Amino acid sequence: MRKWMFGLVCGFILTLLTAAVPSSTIQGTLFPSMVTIHNGKDVEAIDVSGDNGVINYNNKAYIPLRLFSEKMGASVGYEPGSEATNWAHKIDIYQGKPVIEWRLMRVGVLVSNCAPGVPFFISPGGAYENDRAFYAQIHNNMKEDISVSPIELTFQVRAGHEVVYSHKLPPFSGVIPSSFAYVASFTWDHTGMDGKEVPPGDYFIELVRPSTVNYQVLDNNEQKTVKIERRGGCNLGYYGVTFK
Repeated sequence: MRKWMFGLVCGFILTLLTAAVPSSTIQGTLFPSMVTIHNGKDVEAIDVSGDNGVINYNNKAYIPLRLFSEKMGASVGYEPGSEATNWAHKIDIYQGKPVIEWRLMRVGVLVSNCAPGVPFFISPGGAYENDRAFYAQIHNNMKEDISVSPIELTFQVRAGHEVVYSHKLPPFSGVIPSSFAYVASFTWDHTGMDGKEVPPGDYFIELVRPSTVNYQVLDNNEQKTVKIERRGGCNLGYYGVTFK
């Protein structure tokens, strides 16, 4: 009798605990589908088998976002949740051609106040006549052509110490000829992480970057490292702007 009562009480408590803590998961079922995208005269079937399966939940079909977006000519950017986004995951969908691409330019074409003798630098920039146009630049001031390992960069906007906007740039890797630079141009519409336009005021445009970059001189397998260090007016990681 006591064992029966003890089991009943434990079951009752477990039921209360389960009811008091709602689950953040959902239970769906695989939804066998034949998906075809019709874009004018172009027709393309999408393979939604295996890991790309469609899921049915609550009478709604849930699809792999990146797969479908790219098939329709869009690109998807993803950043995991952080304190700046109140731990919400950040998903950006860009319709058509990717909005950020690295392009090669001669160093002399770019405006730079980099001190002589600095072999390599990475810095942010902006168009003075347009407070929504920005760029990131990666310069090779060495005498040799080099091949660099992937460089991860993040464009950020700060109000004091608070990050109001953050966006990862496409990683850069590959060959940079001597006295050349790669530049990625992009725009920001003054929308903060909360989806609202930031108020007028003073902000810092920052390029979050590594402290070192690994590279190889072409036709040489030796791995080398160059520091990204501030020297004179070179390798500034951020600059101040005023939005009106």
